Amino acid sequence: MTDATPDLMSHATKDSDEGTPIPVKVVKNEVPVRVTDRRFWAQDQNTGETPDTHYSFKPSYVEELEQKLAESQRKAEEVLDSFREHKANTVAETQRARERIQNEYDRRLSQAKADIVKRFIDVLENFERALAAAKGKPAFDSLLEGVQLIRNQFLATLVELGVAELEVDGKHFNPELAEAVGTIEVSSGEQDQQIIEVVSKGYVLGQTLVRPAKVRVGRHVTTVDTSTP
Repeated sequence: MTDATPDLMSHATKDSDEGTPIPVKVVKNEVPVRVTDRRFWAQDQNTGETPDTHYSFKPSYVEELEQKLAESQRKAEEVLDSFREHKANTVAETQRARERIQNEYDRRLSQAKADIVKRFIDVLENFERALAAAKGKPAFDSLLEGVQLIRNQFLATLVELGVAELEVDGKHFNPELAEAVGTIEVSSGEQDQQIIEVVSKGYVLGQTLVRPAKVRVGRHVTTVDTSTP
């Protein structure tokens, strides 16, 4: 500081002698000031050491809200998983319900057809009785021919509907397909419980029994020979 001042003053004097003032800037040697930051986070950064304790700069109510948000998200995921499982179960149960409804619909439809077919069968039997009565009277040839045509038409209609006649004559009596209206005594043991006579025909529509056949069943009777002394 002392050495630099005379030179500046000398220059200023010379300039003042010449009559032109010159501004002079005095430069001082400044000593740098060292400041030590006592804040804990600043000290950790300055030293490069990793603190053992995690410090949060968030207010406590913000941390509490974040915890509640995380808990809400966890519960939402649980509800979503439960919904997915419930949805899968609902889809499976819906499919099973559709199958049950379809099966019930098919069963009712088959029963409705059977009820309609039964009406045709009654008419058919009346025609068959008329045919049986007209066969012994040649004068009714034209009537016989007409009745036969109608009978054939009814039979064709029944076949188109899927109706079939039960073939039970000469077979073992089955109460699921035939109704016994009487018995006939037979001497052969092989004919016991065998259908001997069909009184009224039975019909089925697919797997549905429209009407059971009315039959007479053979009953074996053992004959005792009393002539032997």
